Amino acid sequence: MSSIFVGALLFSIWSVILFVEKSVGLSMLLFVVPLSYFLIKILEKNKRVKFEKAKLLIIPITLLSSTYFIYNNKFFNNINIFVIPILVLIMVIDLIEKDLKIEDFIERITELIFNPIAYFQLTMQKFIEFIKIKLKMKNTSKKSNILKGILITIPIVILIIILLSSADEIFGGFFVDIFIHCLNVISNVKIAQIFLKILITILVFLYLSCFFDNLINRYESDEKALEEQKNKEFENTTIKMILVTLNIIYIVFCIIQIKSLFMKVNIENYAQYARKGFFQLMIVSVINLIVILIAKFNKNDKFINIMCLLMIACTFIILLSSAYRMRLYESTFGYTLLRLLVYVALFTESILLIPTVIYVLDKPIKLLKVYFVITLFVYVCINFANIDNIIARKNIDRYFATGKIDLEYLMDNTGTDAISQIIRIRESETETEEEENIKNRVVTYISNIYTELENEKLDFRNFNISKFTAKIVIF
Repeated sequence: MSSIFVGALLFSIWSVILFVEKSVGLSMLLFVVPLSYFLIKILEKNKRVKFEKAKLLIIPITLLSSTYFIYNNKFFNNINIFVIPILVLIMVIDLIEKDLKIEDFIERITELIFNPIAYFQLTMQKFIEFIKIKLKMKNTSKKSNILKGILITIPIVILIIILLSSADEIFGGFFVDIFIHCLNVISNVKIAQIFLKILITILVFLYLSCFFDNLINRYESDEKALEEQKNKEFENTTIKMILVTLNIIYIVFCIIQIKSLFMKVNIENYAQYARKGFFQLMIVSVINLIVILIAKFNKNDKFINIMCLLMIACTFIILLSSAYRMRLYESTFGYTLLRLLVYVALFTESILLIPTVIYVLDKPIKLLKVYFVITLFVYVCINFANIDNIIARKNIDRYFATGKIDLEYLMDNTGTDAISQIIRIRESETETEEEENIKNRVVTYISNIYTELENEKLDFRNFNISKFTAKIVIF
């Protein structure tokens, strides 16, 4: 195991030295070739190599890596970013297995990429034990649990802060101000670069450690289930740390949202402000649901319950913020299918919070089944909601109120379902040249639709109520 962690540490440091704040050139060759050689060696050391000929793949891997410093072809450089890692994975698979079908290859590659995440907890346990042995430490599970919790919490917290900061400039500025203050205290201009390099080193080290461990233990019987009870304290410690940390961040974010959005404090352009963030906030809300489900899995802890309920409350405020942003944005820029579907997604997520609360309170409920039923019900309803008609009606109401309309979108993206609304423009009175121009374009569009419907031969097999109704409405 020592070679795994030492190798992961060296390659994580090496990757930062080669790639951070540098353009890719010779660095690709200097990283990929040693990494490939190391993978072969750890497989040989653990007697996992069954087919030596697979080592020949090191030739094309080396050649492709060398193109980054021989040539400067942007197209191939971008493609090889994906091709080279895939070739390395294929080489590893070929060293272990032979004559796999293409679908099996795809499955193995997917496993090699994503299984390290599933092995994270076990690998970190091995890493802690490795450190203890090296430092001749006693087996103090409490300290190791805290350390493991920190290692898991840090990347999650960073991801959430990045998403929330990109979603809200004020929230992002809040953390920027804190960071700048820390820089002034330390009085070191380069601290941000140092922090970035350390962070990347840690993240790369964590992934490579799990990748190497997963690779050499991949076909071993799963004896880890026996350790699950032993590691329950670790899981609770980690979950509690994640929940507390995220809730603190969410509380700060929610306070800022209430002041900036709902109370309209210090925002000059609400529509532009709202444009940034609703998709990020939706992602955050989904992440929260996943965290809550993981936190409550096979656990009945009052503290975890309270933290989960607090996170649900914050999630609801985040959903409201996202919906309010969308409302501000579409009131200024108009209504589209995607923007309407955002409302549907936010509504669905809000409804899903209800069974989630029941689940957190340890009431008997088949949560995934309830999720499925609610989602399916909303999906069926939205199919019968006549979305095109709603979009056209809202955009045309906005046109009569403000004189602004995206006519191209309506003509290109709505069909006969929207004709009954679009025809309102044809029947409206015009006062300006621009309004007359829009009306003429609508008349031409409706005439073309009618011609298409007349030329389309309808019988019982392709009869459509919307098309039939549109012909009646037009004339």
